[in-house]
Amino acid sequence: MRKLLYAVLLAGVVGVIACQDDNSQLGESLVTTSFYNVYVDTCYVDISTILLDSIETQSDTVAQIGYYSDDVWGTVKSTYYAEFNRPTLSPNSDYGYTFDSLTLKIIPSTDYWGDTLASQRINVYQLPRAIILDNDEALYNINSRELPDTFLTSFAYNPKPEKQIPIEIRMPDELGQKWLNDLVVEDDYFDSQEDFKRAFGGLAFVPEEGGTCITGFSVSDSSMILKLYYKRVRSSTSSHVIYMTANTNYAFTGITHDPTGTDLDIPTGIENLVHSYDMDNKAYMQGLTGYYNQIEFPYINELENAGEIVSIESAVMYLYPVRRSYDYSRLPEDIYLYITDENNVLEDYVYGSDGVSVQTGNLSVDESNRYYYSFDMTEFVRNNFGTWGSNRQKLLMNMPDAQVTTTFNQVVFQNDPTEDNRCRLAIRYKVYNEK
Repeated sequence: MRKLLYAVLLAGVVGVIACQDDNSQLGESLVTTSFYNVYVDTCYVDISTILLDSIETQSDTVAQIGYYSDDVWGTVKSTYYAEFNRPTLSPNSDYGYTFDSLTLKIIPSTDYWGDTLASQRINVYQLPRAIILDNDEALYNINSRELPDTFLTSFAYNPKPEKQIPIEIRMPDELGQKWLNDLVVEDDYFDSQEDFKRAFGGLAFVPEEGGTCITGFSVSDSSMILKLYYKRVRSSTSSHVIYMTANTNYAFTGITHDPTGTDLDIPTGIENLVHSYDMDNKAYMQGLTGYYNQIEFPYINELENAGEIVSIESAVMYLYPVRRSYDYSRLPEDIYLYITDENNVLEDYVYGSDGVSVQTGNLSVDESNRYYYSFDMTEFVRNNFGTWGSNRQKLLMNMPDAQVTTTFNQVVFQNDPTEDNRCRLAIRYKVYNEK
């Protein structure tokens, strides 16, 4: 496979090297050198897939909940676990208090993965124990919590993430009635958050298996909240609500991923990266499951054979998603490139031509209605042209952290050397030769 790709590259160089700029020969009687302007857009991009061992999802502002399975990514189940802030009430002995209802209000975010036309079901469990932090004081996508045998409540919904229509689910009256009674008598477990979490560990939102969509829900002061409705009675009756928001310091999204039967059944760690030519000429990126990419340009030094002196004028990398691979998902709007050394230690971002702005992939659509990302790689190629081994830098590529930790945004990159819409590097360079 490497020989084939190398041949493709050289064929491109040889094919265009004769396409010199007509002006390069002007005044040839007055100078002792000539130059050619050359453009080649078939330079091979070696893109690999890497799997992170974990992603910190603690304190995220989006709760991903659902179940999805396909032949590309395997089976993914996303569960949200959350502690809730204690309710407060300043009871007055001159009044009577009557319970009305306890509800859970959630609002879809704009994130989804899968078929939004089919109804989904979520079971809500009460955690038997409070969520505690691991030794490094973080909560990750690979974490989970013990659940009781039965759930508190269950609800079905039809995902409409674009409309962000609030959903309010009735919770068990017994729980709401108990809380109101205990608030009125000022029970000790409402004295502090630590006391409350020992009595009420929180909630787990668990999707039923066999679903066809994972939906994001906002976590804020207006979403992912418990609402205790009650009436205060004296000579007249007035209605009131106690709000209990999610305590995001002790809340996280837990992911169960089974990639069996797909190309993605790979070990974690950058040392276990898999090249696209070993994955059916594809590379994968997805938030929350933890797939990202490494990029190298293994054959750029072959351009040195084009002449006595070769000068890189510009370089642009084009990355094409596989067509129709994103019908039920979102392509990430932004992608970052990170420069690393030979030990994969991060050194910097890849910046734009101004040297200040971080490039984000410039997601665009070409004349054939195909999506693609593009990066100006001029400085990177110049800096690495003519280098070898430990002196050669590499690139890591992933979405911004906010997308990695809260979404299933994804892209499958096409890298088949026989396809037009493949990952490729386009280079414009000058060749100088003595006459």
